[in-house]
Amino acid sequence: MLGNMTFKEVVGQSDVKDYLVEAIRQDRLSHAMLFLGPSGYGSLALALALAQYLLCENPEDGDSCGKCSQCHKSSRFIHADIHFTYPTIGSQVTSIDLIKEWRQFLSSGFYQGVQDWLHMLGGENKQGNITKAECSRILKALSLKTYEGRYKIQIVWMAEYLGVQGNRLLKMIEEPPDNTVFILIAEDQDSILNTILSRCQLVSIKPASDDVIMSHLKIQRSDLDEKALERIVFLANGNVGAALKLADNPEQVVANNWLDWMRITYKGSGIDMVKWTDEFNKINRESQKNFMQYGLHFVREMLLTKVDEHHEIRLPEKEAFALRRLVNLVDLESIQEIVETIDASIYHLARNANVRILMLDLSIGMHYLLRNDVGRLQLVRDMTGKYSVK
Repeated sequence: MLGNMTFKEVVGQSDVKDYLVEAIRQDRLSHAMLFLGPSGYGSLALALALAQYLLCENPEDGDSCGKCSQCHKSSRFIHADIHFTYPTIGSQVTSIDLIKEWRQFLSSGFYQGVQDWLHMLGGENKQGNITKAECSRILKALSLKTYEGRYKIQIVWMAEYLGVQGNRLLKMIEEPPDNTVFILIAEDQDSILNTILSRCQLVSIKPASDDVIMSHLKIQRSDLDEKALERIVFLANGNVGAALKLADNPEQVVANNWLDWMRITYKGSGIDMVKWTDEFNKINRESQKNFMQYGLHFVREMLLTKVDEHHEIRLPEKEAFALRRLVNLVDLESIQEIVETIDASIYHLARNANVRILMLDLSIGMHYLLRNDVGRLQLVRDMTGKYSVK
């Protein structure tokens, strides 16, 4: 889906866009910025739009024209003055070695996460990193003159993967060559060296509003009815990337299956749990992941409702009604444990754990937790190292 990445194409983020445009107008744009927020909020989209705007030959009305040669090259991710850095797999691999894959990745969307990227590389179970060799490449590339634009722009996507290698870039970030702009993109501020943080202007990327996501989905997925879109917006919770994934697979929004599973686990029939787990094992992996993500959202809404009776539940009415009944049955300690347990299961599912074993263990654990028997569950774990049924 190649296309101009103008500011107007970025979903939401009007405050950030206005700030960046005004900073450029006043010649006050920082030479080093850190866009901080979940990938699905649009930090990469904003970085690409900013880069295109800075290089545009005929910017107009606070945006790039989308028509000049600079814009065309920027939108195809081939502009010689826009340098990309991203996690790779292997100690000697640099971003330039994977530039073809990176362009393909960008052409499929700007709201994807690092796991989507690693999955594309076939290394979702491997540790990505930004290598020493890549840092050396950055220093060399930015020491050269611009090729054809007014700026040299270095975009570092998932800057937390720099680790200690980030120290090699400190001097360049603090005292870059003229007309050089660093745009670092990260999700986890705590994973970035303080020495880098202190040299960057922090730009917080916030979730999009429900109305903004709904408007975007109506344009992107006009084939979906209002009810389906409403459910997707609820589940996305401000995350454009999550909304787009759900819209691409609307049949995977499995609220009814989640409620059925909750009833089975509450009842505690081992036979029914095994039958349900066998059926769950037959569906595709993306549907399984979506089921778990919905469940995590559901239980987090339970937690928020438990601690604040005035909390506005972000679920359609049928699921909200079930949640209100359930929240009166389960105590706060158990709900907190359920959140942690499901979160851990999502982690293992993403790393290709045995689905039948994982979900049967989770089902048994949920039975204890829904019955407010955290102590008994912990005793079983201590004795067996896994869940057990009596």
